[in-house]
Amino acid sequence: MKGAIFVGFSAFIEEKYGLAVWVTALDQCELKSNGVYLSTEIYDDNEFETIITKLATLTGSSIESLQRDFGQYFFPQLMSIALKHIEKITNLFEFLIAVDNVIHIEVKKADHLAYTPTLFYDQPKSNVLIMRYVSKRKMCYFAEGLILGAAQHFNQSVSVSQTQCLCKGDDHCLIRLET
Repeated sequence: MKGAIFVGFSAFIEEKYGLAVWVTALDQCELKSNGVYLSTEIYDDNEFETIITKLATLTGSSIESLQRDFGQYFFPQLMSIALKHIEKITNLFEFLIAVDNVIHIEVKKADHLAYTPTLFYDQPKSNVLIMRYVSKRKMCYFAEGLILGAAQHFNQSVSVSQTQCLCKGDDHCLIRLET
């Protein structure tokens, strides 16, 4: 996992819960990196799982809500990087479809080692988008947070629900969005 995620997660936790909570979590986890992250480096995915699990215990929040809140917090940072590739997009669904068809392609061009989730889309109605999320990282709740951040960016309200989930043993997540 890219170090930028760890650096962003650290900033999120420090802002929401305080530096002491972040330091306590790192101190209580056995991490190969010793909790030191550079944005440009790649770290073992398990470190993120270890840290977020410990933070869920320390904060009394669920892993799902920590991921979702972090995704919403982190969206503006990711959007600032992607903006040049999607500057003509004006609505949430068009943007979400561009994530896999444009943004993930550009990420892989910039970093051939980058791992991004795979997304498939179905739009049965103009106000409904169904996303199939496939990823070995099982960060679908982080994806939900990113979706909520995107909705804020485009000034649209959206309801998000999952009928299938990797975290619950399914082979993919089915994320239903309704505006």
